[in-house]
Amino acid sequence: MNRLATTALTLLLAAASMGASAASVANSQLTGCAAKRESIRSELQQAKEQGLSDKVAGLTRALDEVNAHCRDSTLVERHNKKVLKAQAKVNQTERSLRLAQEANKEPKKIAKLEGKLEKARAELAALQAQQP
Repeated sequence: MNRLATTALTLLLAAASMGASAASVANSQLTGCAAKRESIRSELQQAKEQGLSDKVAGLTRALDEVNAHCRDSTLVERHNKKVLKAQAKVNQTERSLRLAQEANKEPKKIAKLEGKLEKARAELAALQAQQP
C-alpha cells in the first residue's frame, strides 16, 4: 500500500473510532430503554453505512421490539432479580466455605471454594455497579 493510501486509511479509522467514542459517551449518559434504543440506533447507522442489509433488517426489528415492549420498570425488576440471585450465590458459597473450614477439609478444596467465592463476589459487585 502506498503512503497516501495508508494515511487515508489511518485517518478514516481514526474518524470512525472518534464517532464510536462520541456515541458511547452519549450512550453512557442514558439509562434503561433509552440507552438500549440509542445503542441499537448507533449500530443501525453503522450497518447502513457499511451496506449490511441483513444486519439493518435485524437491527430495525430489534429497534421496533424495544420501542414496543421495553419498559424501564421491567429492566429495573430484572436487574434487581439478578442482583438478588448473585447475592444468594455469594451467601451459599460463603456457607460452603465455612462448613469446609469447620470440617477441616483439604486445603485444595478450601482454596477452590475461596476462588469460587471471590468470583461470586466480583460478579455481584459488577451487577451492583451497573445501572438498569
